[in-house]
Parts: sequence; structure tokens; C-alpha cells
Amino acid sequence: MTAEIDEPFLRIGDAERDRAVDALRRAAGEGRLTDAEVADRADRARSCRTRGELATLLGDVLPAPAVADLVTGGVRTGPARGPGFAWDDPLVLMARWDDERRAGAWEVPPFIEANPVISSVRLDFTAAKPVSLLIDVVLVGGAGNLVVVVPEGWGVDTSRVTKGMGGIRNRVVAQALPGVPQVMIRGENKLGTLVVRYPNRLDGWRARRAVANENRTLERHQRALDRQQRALGR
Repeated sequence: MTAEIDEPFLRIGDAERDRAVDALRRAAGEGRLTDAEVADRADRARSCRTRGELATLLGDVLPAPAVADLVTGGVRTGPARGPGFAWDDPLVLMARWDDERRAGAWEVPPFIEANPVISSVRLDFTAAKPVSLLIDVVLVGGAGNLVVVVPEGWGVDTSRVTKGMGGIRNRVVAQALPGVPQVMIRGENKLGTLVVRYPNRLDGWRARRAVANENRTLERHQRALDRQQRALGR
């Protein structure tokens, strides 16, 4: 059974960063990383902010149980909250014959797997509610497209995506502003197109409509609760 990191969105401190740098140096001594890769990853490890971000950096260097112990210091906080809250149990969005979309005020988990088999997967973060400052998106590329829409200030790094016959169009900065979510996209883009962009007018209208619909739903739910309480009080 693969070990998982509980609460991957929790903040880390200097102790976790130092352990990660030591692990990278040991990996270089064993021939698993070059000196240039160690230097680059060590700099990135020192700037990591969450457990999930640090685990992503070490995922191809150490086995999963070793990464989990290194990042958490051997202390686990409890079970995962469901799909998307553990790196070995991501939120899987598969688009075979119909497009798969996430938009509006949706709760964004730290780990997402997008699989546009034939149709497209669309991740619209314009009005989303991320639970983590790091969002790890694995692209299992097919013939469909992956479209990612993020607000200003967010960063989307596509440098880890292997390009096949498909295309990559990233119009967003790679590094997020401090305290703003960072999206890391990795995997393989086989035949489709990976599009990363900021919202346009239509996206903004959709986001406002989704938020308004959610507010109306909450208001109806609250009115129903109020009626129920009044009925019980009779």
C-alpha cells in the first residue's frame, strides 16, 4: 500500500525544508540526480510552503513512504478527506464522450488528475475555493483538450508536461504571487492541446452567475431550515 501524506496543504517549516535538501544531496551521491538538478531543486525546496508542494518536488526521487516520512517527520495527522486530498487518490476528471467541467465556487482539492480521452476537461478557477496554496494537476493526455483558467496573481507551471503531438499554450506566469495559489501541471500531452489562460468576459460572467446561483441555493436552504424550526417550535 502506498503511503500518503495527510493534510498536504499544511504549511511546513525550516526543519522539513532542510530534510528535503539533505535527501536531494543523498540522491545526487547515489547517482539519481545531477549536480544541476540538485542545485535547482534545493532552491525550490527552500521556497516550498506546504507538505504537498514539497512532496511533489521529491516524488520522483524517493519512494512514497520515504517521502511521507520525510515531509511529515514521521507524524501523520489523520485520514484523507476523500478524492483529491491525497496524492495516490486524486480527484479524477475523465472526459470520454462529453466534456468534463469544474467551474463556479467549487472546492478545489490539492490533487487532480485530468484525462481528456476524446472530449475536453475544463478547470475554471475564476470563482473557485482552493483549500491549498499548491494544486497538483496530472495530465493523462488523450485526444481531447485540457483548458485551465486562473485569476490574476495565480501561477501555472507547465514545464513538467511532456509534449507529444499536441500543443501547449500557456499565457499565464509560471510563478504565483506570495500567498496566492500555485498550479503545477505535469504528465503527458499526447494529441490534444493544453491551454492555460486568464479569464475573459464570458468566464467572468459565468463565475458571477455561478456565485449568484450558489447564494440563492443557500438562501433557499436557510429558509427551509427556518420553516422546519418554526414547525418544531409549535
